[in-house]
Amino acid sequence: MQFDMEIPATEFKENQIKVLSSVALAVSVVDDQEQVKESFTTRPEETIYSIAAQLAETDVVRVKLIPGSVVAFYPVVQAL
Repeated sequence: MQFDMEIPATEFKENQIKVLSSVALAVSVVDDQEQVKESFTTRPEETIYSIAAQLAETDVVRVKLIPGSVVAFYPVVQAL
């Protein structure tokens, strides 16, 4: 199952991301020059993650399924 998504920085009000997933996901904050400002891996037992990087209007948060992961349902990801 393929799962990749991008969330514009303008969607974030609290610099947090909510993730509901049965498997770990890779999260990256990327600027308009494709430089990674922050990256981390989620855990299925945790749902709310703070983003430490200062988000500029042109940044995006990318969420990707880690290759080789098997999931029964698509993850739910929400900007907070």
